Formats: sequence, C-alpha cells, structure tokens
Amino acid sequence: MTTLNFNDIEFEVLDTLVAKRFAKFLDENIHESREFYFMGEQREEIKSEIDKIVYMLGKEPTNDLNALHEYFADNEADPEMSRLNNLIHYYELVDKGYPPRWGYMAGNSTMQLFSPDYSYFTLTRLPGYLYINYPHVGKHFAEIAFSEDYDIKKEQYVPQDICRPSFFCWLGEEVSPSNAAWEKIEEAHIRLKDRLELPDLEDPSMRIGYIPFARLSGDINTNELTNHLLKCKRKSNNQWELFTNGR
Repeated sequence: MTTLNFNDIEFEVLDTLVAKRFAKFLDENIHESREFYFMGEQREEIKSEIDKIVYMLGKEPTNDLNALHEYFADNEADPEMSRLNNLIHYYELVDKGYPPRWGYMAGNSTMQLFSPDYSYFTLTRLPGYLYINYPHVGKHFAEIAFSEDYDIKKEQYVPQDICRPSFFCWLGEEVSPSNAAWEKIEEAHIRLKDRLELPDLEDPSMRIGYIPFARLSGDINTNELTNHLLKCKRKSNNQWELFTNGR
C-alpha cells in the first residue's frame, strides 16, 4: 500500500492507475507548491480583502464573481492576481456554505491525463478523500452548470487535461449528486451542447467533477482533521498568504 503524509496525517493512495501515477508525480513535485488553508475567516473578512485588491486595480468593487474572475484571467501572471483568485475561490466556498478546504496548489510541472483516466471524474465527495485540483484558467463543465453560466465564452470552457502538483481534501460530510444537481448538469448540457461542441453527457470525456486519488488513514474524523489543520495553519511557513495583515 502506498501512503502520503502531510502535516503528520497519513493518507492511503487509491488502487487506481491514475491515483498511483498522480501520487508518484506529487511526491516528485510537491516542493513546487504551497499549502492553502481556506478556513478560519468570515465571509465579510474575505470580501473586504477582495475589495482592497479591486480598488488597487482602479476598479469598483463588485459582487459579480464572474467579473472578478476576469480580472484574474486578464492578469494571471501578476502575483497579486493569484492572491485575488485564491480569495475569490475562498469567498465562493464560504458564500455557498461549503466545508473548509485545505490542500496544495500552484507548481509548474504537469502530468498528462489520458482517456482511461476520464472515467474516474466524479461529483461524489467522500470525507477525508484527496482530489486532484483543476489547474486551468477557465471553467470545467460542472462549474459552468452549477453557476448557471450559460453565457460563457467558448474559449473559457476548458475541460481538464493536465494535472499539477495540486490537490484538495474534502472536509465535509459525504456528498452524492442529488436529482437537483443532475438536473442542473442536464440543463447546462442541453443549452450549451452545440455552442461548446460538447460530447454526449454520458461520455467520460465530459470530465464532470474531480478525480479522487487518496483517502485518510486511521480513525480520525473530518472534524478532528479540520481542527488539526487549523493548528497547522498558524505554524505553516509554506502557505499562500491571502491577507495583507499576515493572517
């Protein structure tokens, strides 16, 4: 059994070819990435920090998250725009009531995804599982569907075809796609199939969701893991600093 260790917590690599391949890639390239801790701040704190960056860009603050994402897309090489992008994602998670999120991101090395890997994309979220992050500038199909972004530009739709040394841990309860979730997926597919030249909805090349690659070992539950990670956040020297006050 192959294992990974982060913050003194052990994870078992899943018994799939893509999981084993990504775990090896991650072990070789994790030094390129930094931890992110989307946990501990309130929605108002996050939005205030976003507004500061937007002011510095000479723009008016807005609640239109798509517009904010475009600021990043237009200036993605700017480190401050990476901070803005991370804050936007953090805000979206808190605003939508998602659980806290921890993981690693960025890094420049790439691992190619192949057609057999596509069947492992899933909308199911299991507590304590690690999922490969989406590394592209743009939106994958599930993100389009759940945000009901039916006016998305064709070039902004980018199905995942590479991985970077980047992942997140699901720290919430088990989530299986509900009928309402699938209705959104189906509606988006009907409305966008021709314009985005989508394959059939059942085709694995749609790449809906994320690929799991490891799971928490032992008896620790996600509440205990979250509390442990909050303590690690205060001591981490290798994390994305999202707030100018150093928090």
